[in-house]
Amino acid sequence: MNESHTDDMFDNEPTMPQGPEQRQPNAEPMPETSAVAEDVGLSDLDNALAHWARRHGADKLVARAFALASWAVAQGHTCLDLDRIPTALMSATNQKDLAAALEASTLVGGPGEVRPLIVDQGRLYLQRYHAYETQLAERLRELMAAAPNPVDIDRLKPGHGLFLADAADPDATNWQAVAAFAALRHRFTVISGGPGTGKTYTIVRLLRVLIEAARAESREPPLIALAAPTGKAAARMVESVRNGLDNMAADPAFDNAILDHVPQNARTLHRLLGLGGATTRPRFNADNPLPYDVVIVDEASMVDLPMMAKLADAIRNNARLILLGDRYQLASVESGSVLAEICSNAGVNRFTADQQADAGALIAQPMEPATHVLADHVVTLQTSRRFNADSTIGRLAAAVNAGDVATAQELFTARHDDLHYHDASDAAAISRLMDRLADDYAALVEATDPTLALAELGKQCVLTAVRKGTAGSETINAGITERLARRFDFNPAMAWYHGRPVMIRRNDYRTGLYNGDVGVALCNESGQIRVWFEGDNGLRAFLPSALPAHDTVYAMTIHKSQGSEFDSVTLVLPDYDVPVLTRELFYTGLTRGRARLDIYASQQTLQQTIVRRVTRISGLATRLRS
Repeated sequence: MNESHTDDMFDNEPTMPQGPEQRQPNAEPMPETSAVAEDVGLSDLDNALAHWARRHGADKLVARAFALASWAVAQGHTCLDLDRIPTALMSATNQKDLAAALEASTLVGGPGEVRPLIVDQGRLYLQRYHAYETQLAERLRELMAAAPNPVDIDRLKPGHGLFLADAADPDATNWQAVAAFAALRHRFTVISGGPGTGKTYTIVRLLRVLIEAARAESREPPLIALAAPTGKAAARMVESVRNGLDNMAADPAFDNAILDHVPQNARTLHRLLGLGGATTRPRFNADNPLPYDVVIVDEASMVDLPMMAKLADAIRNNARLILLGDRYQLASVESGSVLAEICSNAGVNRFTADQQADAGALIAQPMEPATHVLADHVVTLQTSRRFNADSTIGRLAAAVNAGDVATAQELFTARHDDLHYHDASDAAAISRLMDRLADDYAALVEATDPTLALAELGKQCVLTAVRKGTAGSETINAGITERLARRFDFNPAMAWYHGRPVMIRRNDYRTGLYNGDVGVALCNESGQIRVWFEGDNGLRAFLPSALPAHDTVYAMTIHKSQGSEFDSVTLVLPDYDVPVLTRELFYTGLTRGRARLDIYASQQTLQQTIVRRVTRISGLATRLRS
């Protein structure tokens, strides 16, 4: 949840200044970088914290530490590594004196103390973020410490109705079945996997087992909640679950009564927890836990540290928390990289000896036993149904994840039906791209049927790393609009024109439109503009004035595309280096395409992007290991 604060709030609570969860909900992300960027200045908020500290007795060095702790959170970190402070923000001389100044200050404490700043194992935290991190680690350890539940593995074996054996290798481990086994066995489970690996497929079958077992024993079936970090992700989750149920209903043994116990909607985490208004305390928490027996959260890589801490806190001790997500995708826009830290601690499909013994024949290949209990709670799905073994996009995704520049370069230079590389080291390449895209999007201006127009939008998308600049989404959107305006003779400065595609930027529960929803503006028979969106109950039309904040969306940033998929993706990277260009960003963008990927970038940019990784400073991984 995003929280804001002012100097007045500091004065009201002099020992507990508010943490800077300060950006607007669903705002564009701050740059993510492999190291603390040295050319990033302090914001007004960071300086306000320093001024507050000075008014409450801090010397200049400690006041600067307040500003830097706030700055670190704005960069996506949960704390400041006292050994890695950029010299552009604090001189080396001052850094030598900082530890003593912090220790002497009454505004700074250690673990267990209630002070505005907390120093813990060489990391400097705003108190609120230290509380979130320790709270989440403790709660996850509590859930993992629960005694394992017995599981009927025969029900999960491939060929027994729920999970199918791999046609290419019927003796291989079916990781979807193993994931369901882990989720049935434990109170806390992460099911990670790339696009098309079957995360929702697995969940639908897991729910069927839980419901059927309860009905067979004359127990009340579990109360289930589906949730996601954004409204758009929640809508996609429901659609996937419904499709999974429809496919499973073809099984003669399927009891349609099961459908009565599977939720037909999913909520944002804000709504699930009861977060809203000016308060940062959710309605559901440790003192008033959620009433559900099973809580399943999709797109968990997008969930930041504060939200994940509040979610875990609200789970009943006898309930299940299941996180779905891609461990290799971009981290959350806000602070922390919770899913990645959990998964990195667990490794990839390495379980303890006890879990291997209980899984029995479900695990076909022998493995070296893991020594950390967290490994039992994370299963990584291996086989993508979106990208087959011969898919160039799938091979490129694997190379990017491995940081394998040589293999990626080979794929770029060879001829492929599904991958096309364009050297965009000169501005003319982007201009030619916009010419081609205008030809492609002309069908929207010529469309009269909203269903067909929205389907056209779902076929392709232009993804950018940045919003500004020659390779930014704003520039490409404006360029395509101008080219279409010349062709179809309308004013490109007009706010609305026939065929304009738009993306919602803010959740709006009144209209039921959510951040990331895409619609298209069409003139009706009377010449009036209506903006059409596809909803749970079919098409919906809105007056332009009724829409929440929105943008034209021939192109969008990769961050905005998370969780989406298109037949064809055009990926545009700038020809200059920016910190946001990372392996995770590239992987997220290229895996949005199902059948075709066009990449516009210079060779140098691609090499730098594949090598650079997002590293967010945090103590969560260390706490989970302890």
